[in-house]
Amino acid sequence: MSRRVSSALLLSVATLWSHAQGSSTCTGLCLQQVTCPAGQTTSISGKVYAPNGTDPLPNVTVYIPNAPVDPFPAGVSCPVVGAAPSGSPLVGTVSDVDGSFTLTNVPVGANIPVVIVSGRWRRKLNVPGTTACADTSFDASMPKDQTEGEIPKIAIVTGSADSVECVLRKVGIKDSEFTDPSGAGRINFYPSSRYPGARTSTQTKDETALDVSSSTLNAYDVLMLPCEGSSNNVRTPAQLAAFQNFVNSGGRVYASHYSYLWMYQNPPFDSVVNWKPNHYAQLISGTATVNQTLGEGQTLAQWLQLVGATTALGQMNISTLRIDLTTVNPPTKAWLTLNNAAAGNQAMQVTFDTPIGGSNQCGRVLFDEYHVEDPGTISNQNVIFPNECSNTPMSPQEKLLEYSLFSLTSDGGAPTLDPSSYDFGNEPVGFSSATKYFTWTNHSSFNSSVTSATVTGDFAANPINCTNIASGASCQIAVTFTPTVLGAATGTLSVKSSGKALTATLTGTGTPGLTSTPTSLTFGSLDVGASTTKAITITNVASGAIATPPFTVSGDYAATSNCGASIPAGASCLVTITFRPTGTGSRTGTWASGSTAPVYSGLTAALSGTGVDFTLALAPTSGSTVAGIDISTVATVTPIAGFANPVTLSCTDSVTGSTCSSSKATFIPTASTTAQLTIATTSQYKVIGYGLGGGRYLWLVGLGSGLLLLVCRRRAGQIVRVSLMLAILATLGVGASGCGGKAPAQNTSYTGSGDYTYTVTVTDGFLTHTATYSLHVTAK
Repeated sequence: MSRRVSSALLLSVATLWSHAQGSSTCTGLCLQQVTCPAGQTTSISGKVYAPNGTDPLPNVTVYIPNAPVDPFPAGVSCPVVGAAPSGSPLVGTVSDVDGSFTLTNVPVGANIPVVIVSGRWRRKLNVPGTTACADTSFDASMPKDQTEGEIPKIAIVTGSADSVECVLRKVGIKDSEFTDPSGAGRINFYPSSRYPGARTSTQTKDETALDVSSSTLNAYDVLMLPCEGSSNNVRTPAQLAAFQNFVNSGGRVYASHYSYLWMYQNPPFDSVVNWKPNHYAQLISGTATVNQTLGEGQTLAQWLQLVGATTALGQMNISTLRIDLTTVNPPTKAWLTLNNAAAGNQAMQVTFDTPIGGSNQCGRVLFDEYHVEDPGTISNQNVIFPNECSNTPMSPQEKLLEYSLFSLTSDGGAPTLDPSSYDFGNEPVGFSSATKYFTWTNHSSFNSSVTSATVTGDFAANPINCTNIASGASCQIAVTFTPTVLGAATGTLSVKSSGKALTATLTGTGTPGLTSTPTSLTFGSLDVGASTTKAITITNVASGAIATPPFTVSGDYAATSNCGASIPAGASCLVTITFRPTGTGSRTGTWASGSTAPVYSGLTAALSGTGVDFTLALAPTSGSTVAGIDISTVATVTPIAGFANPVTLSCTDSVTGSTCSSSKATFIPTASTTAQLTIATTSQYKVIGYGLGGGRYLWLVGLGSGLLLLVCRRRAGQIVRVSLMLAILATLGVGASGCGGKAPAQNTSYTGSGDYTYTVTVTDGFLTHTATYSLHVTAK
């Protein structure tokens, strides 16, 4: 069987099946749609290009009409985003960033009509034929002239500093479409009344023929206001009013540099940015960043790389730069920002929708802070078009204007994803965050589906009922963050629909599941060997229970806890740290989890304390005395490592007739501190020294004294003192014994001869230090 017969048979069978399942309302090309087995479909796929047939166009609506396509109404209009295009579309889609598209469930047969439309750009073509349940390749480009399709009606106020009409020519529009307003072309020139640029003939009327009347201006879809080369061409109130009426009615405006004259004194356009008029600062060139937080900004960044305008995604070189604004006021959008901190990282391309603050914003203004097509040293004033234009390949900023013009004139249709970024904040490792919902909205004229939602990094995504979303409707993509490691995490959410991908930046931080406070404990000064405790609180900040880990502790510290086997979500428990210094000086340590799992990494605390002590020393440590004569020693208490506790000093003995007393009982030895200890003994007789010889021999002492005085008169001073002492002893001895030698009275309790030990004790209640004093006592 031949392929033709086989295809015809398949078409007949599929058509019969389709009709059996179909609705009575199916007419026209609908009757040529077929149901394919095993999930197959009849499709048309290809790419949409600019009129030059070279550069792909994204966000172009592609559809198969099932009725006649009506012409666009003349003049400015206010389109409704998502409104069905003319011609009762049977099936449709929107082109991707590379211009690619796929129409599914298309009719089977010959000469199948396909329409491509973006704003007032539209072209109707015929696909020679489609095959049932198979794909047919078909590329299309926007019209070069009116014989191929419809082109927006554009008014250009040509200026001497920016020949943007040359970019339109490079986009692929034929020269025949550039005419005076009286001509049939879709692009009309109105040279500036002060600093004119090119004209289409010597009879071309200047801008005064355009802007004095709203009715004249409102006949156009797009108004282009490239820089004239001076800020002296001040606009009249009537001109400003006509400009504002045009934009608020749905008109689209491109303006650059000194064309801010139409806005900065034209409320409420004066508030869209913070204007900096008459600022003559200029920059030769620079690199700018595309704002990819905008959904269309992501598309632009990818497109510029795709068409060779840049090699680095989101970065491009621009030249002939100007500075006429400082900051952008939302909802004005900055599409392009200069990478120049000295120049304030100024926005180089902005857009805003009109009426400002209105509910139905269908007008749009695009303002550039650079000359797209700077004429350089060649004057374009009053030059007849296209003599001011070159045939060189398009520069990066010409490519940018190409994209911007199609974006400016479109009626929307590209899906959006909101928000463009989200930070999940801190989340314990191993646990999932609360769900963040991203909203995907279908702005096209046709039902559309999210074909995939993928993420990178420690994130998860799940589309919720995102199949067959009606025009203007939305669905949500649920995203969660489950960190696997500690620290900052990044990822990307990518949502695809009909081949178009939108992305959102995801960030979050992985943190421990258990936290502890405080992160350090200072125990201060403590007696060596004593103990004290402080507590650490552990809190579970995760959404589920976490097993209690083992704990490690170092130094002179020990740890116990009441945490049990696990800690419930949101609960806390205590770890008791005991400090028991084993030596003097600084005593440091660390408490931490005994597990290396990231969830426990927050459990750590630095421990510090000081062990203190003191010393006790006696000087002298021994001595001799005669019973009844006191003797003393000095006790010295010296602090160690900052010891500063009150201490009590005591002296004890078991010696009969003896006492030991201190000059200090309680004191704080912040430095070496001394106390005098006095040891008193009691003689047997009430006359001290009687037992050493008594009255019987004291006369000899007296005799010796006299002889000593006679012999040693020359040393009278020294001898006198000794002799007096001996005389006193003799006299006492005689007196005590009486003339007849009778013994004196005795003490009831007295200290006998011998060697004795006295114990000196110093204590602060915990630490106790002792020292001993040895005493030899002589007595009868």
